[in-house]
Amino acid sequence: MWWEYYGDAVMFVSVLTAVLVLISIHFFKTKSKRGFMIPLSISLIGYVSIVIGIVFIRGWNRMGFLVYGVIIMGIGFLYYLGVGVYKKIRY
Repeated sequence: MWWEYYGDAVMFVSVLTAVLVLISIHFFKTKSKRGFMIPLSISLIGYVSIVIGIVFIRGWNRMGFLVYGVIIMGIGFLYYLGVGVYKKIRY
């Protein structure tokens, strides 16, 4: 049924939520938010895609949402780290 969630899906979403919360905390603590807005938005779009794939879509279409969401969130996370490292080296 739709209310039965498996432990691996709950753990997967909870880990990604923790990563997104840590990124958001860092974003709101930085003085220069200019470079971090786009990677945070990309990570948020990937996270929403993952949650849609886990919660609302069932079957093989779910896997597409999960894979695309993980790829998009990974790109956003790496982009966020790259901007952070660049700003550390630059200043």
